[in-house]
Amino acid sequence: MTKQFGVRELIIIKSIAETIYRSKDVETLLNAALRDIVKLTEMQAGWIFLVDDVANQFTCPAHYQLPEALVKNNCNSLTTGSCWCLEEYWRGELKEPVIALRCQRLDPKTPYSYGDIEGITHHATIPITAGTRKFGILNVAAVGKEHFTAEELMLMESIAFRIGIALERNHLYQSEQKRANLYSQLGDFTRDLSKLLITEQIPEMVCRWIGEHLGCEHTAFFMEENGKLSRRASWEDGAINRRRKQFSFKEMNHTGEAFLHGETKIWRSQPNVEELNYRANVHSFVAVPLWFRDKPFGVIYAGFTEGRTFNKVEVEVIEALGSHITLAFENARLYQQQVELLKWEERNRLARDLHDSVSQMLFSLQFTVGGLETMLENPSEIVQRALKDMKDLTQEALTEMRSLILQLRPVGLEQGLLTGLFRYGKTLGLAVNNSVDSILELPNLVEEALFRIGQEALNNVRKYAGHPLVHISLKEQNGQVIMEIKDQGGGFSPYKMDGTSTFGMRTMRERAETLGGTFEIDSRVGKGTTIRVLIPLRS
Repeated sequence: MTKQFGVRELIIIKSIAETIYRSKDVETLLNAALRDIVKLTEMQAGWIFLVDDVANQFTCPAHYQLPEALVKNNCNSLTTGSCWCLEEYWRGELKEPVIALRCQRLDPKTPYSYGDIEGITHHATIPITAGTRKFGILNVAAVGKEHFTAEELMLMESIAFRIGIALERNHLYQSEQKRANLYSQLGDFTRDLSKLLITEQIPEMVCRWIGEHLGCEHTAFFMEENGKLSRRASWEDGAINRRRKQFSFKEMNHTGEAFLHGETKIWRSQPNVEELNYRANVHSFVAVPLWFRDKPFGVIYAGFTEGRTFNKVEVEVIEALGSHITLAFENARLYQQQVELLKWEERNRLARDLHDSVSQMLFSLQFTVGGLETMLENPSEIVQRALKDMKDLTQEALTEMRSLILQLRPVGLEQGLLTGLFRYGKTLGLAVNNSVDSILELPNLVEEALFRIGQEALNNVRKYAGHPLVHISLKEQNGQVIMEIKDQGGGFSPYKMDGTSTFGMRTMRERAETLGGTFEIDSRVGKGTTIRVLIPLRS
């Protein structure tokens, strides 16, 4: 229907448009517009419903000159329950103004305890839209009025459309303002994040920031581990939970899909639909994968429990945070590598200095004492005892110095990684078989990390496997070194490890992750245990 208005209608539209564009916030805008609509169109009363299609909820932010039955008890009969116009809206059937809709809330046959309906039984219902976006419903009514002319409905539709445009403008303004505020806060946070030197602190800081700044009741930080998602930290109802727990991808459902597919997943609960989720009581959540180079290594999870859903800005901010998290991990790992490299260089320098200076002086002293013994003829007993004490002290000092020099480099690595682990296993009473694909020249930091991990693994075999045979393999593949340690023991359930075992596993994992690698463990009761370490060989 083509809208052709007379002078009176155009004056009404102009007046209401001016009222709308002068208003700063939504509630003021709607109440001012509704007041003008009722007065200028000679209606008796009006009210506006704003509808959240996602949450399946509605509010009544504006009403004017309502009858007593709708006003009493803080508009309880108006703001609770459903009615015909809302049901039509939710079914998607309210696409144009509806003529003379009998109001279920003002049915004269219903005995109301709230008060008089003041002769109002029908109202016109007009959807409030802007383009394809729906906002809610405009209702207007008059005493004894059961029918509305096409011209009246056309005027109301035009006014509702202008209200929709104003709401869309307000929504865009608030979104941009929220985006600016969140990005400002995110900038401050990422600066703090970049200063972290320990990777273990990152998950806790991220969960806390999302919970506090986005108002999420539940957040969690997951990292891939042994083919599962390991929760490293979570934020639950205003408090940090540091207890680690592993979940299968099936248990994580949409969150697991976010990791496997490498794309953000947004979910909200559906009426009468039960779905398996990480948190059973969430109303909506978002899961954002974390990438390192060309593959995901973790997931950020954030959820609301009460009626809220994630808007475009909030999702955008969490995705931006994901990029900074990757940089923070890489910075912390590089720092830890640098510290280890400095330690290694300092140990080597001390070893060289001790060997070149103190050790040489002790050797000279030992030869000097020997020369004195040869030069002296028939020395007295006191002199002989003094020379012997000097020889013994010098020999003891040399032995201690050799031990100190060896300790500056991991004991056992003098003849190579596999030989060192073979000898270490032998001291534990284990039968170690080694295999290597080729002769590998490993960087000192990588070799030491693998040696320490191997020592811890062999200790665990001695304590828990119940079988002395161990196989260690070492190979290079796709620019990374891979070490596997496999025993023939009884295996175990990763969920039933004691505190000491858990600490040992964490130590091995941290050594690998510090060098940008991964640590995997595969163990099943009765099937033995295999530990697999992958570390990139960087120049």
